[in-house]
Amino acid sequence: MPHCVIECPAELARRQDMKPLMLAVHEAAAASGLFEASDIKVRVLPSEHYLVGGATEPYVHVTSHILAGRSDQQKKRLTEAIARAVCVQLPHVAMVTSEVRDIQRAAYSNRHLIMAG
Repeated sequence: MPHCVIECPAELARRQDMKPLMLAVHEAAAASGLFEASDIKVRVLPSEHYLVGGATEPYVHVTSHILAGRSDQQKKRLTEAIARAVCVQLPHVAMVTSEVRDIQRAAYSNRHLIMAG
């Protein structure tokens, strides 16, 4: 945990090396102190079809799926740190957003939990 999903136009993903962006998001999440660095997953989901304000303008939106239990203040610091990291990596992209989505523990499973149970 967490799963940080970076959404962006496919065109941006093709012309921009996504590795530095992924590393920056990973580092921002790790620096939050909320997670072990080894538990952070980051991936890019490029979109072929999109509109921003009715036009095909570039954007980046990062959704961090985390297990429920963090305070609103912790989540706000996380979203701000990730958005800031994206802005540093992609200063030419005007539309940068970040959000946290809670995953209820009862509705989540993974290999470790299955094998331990």
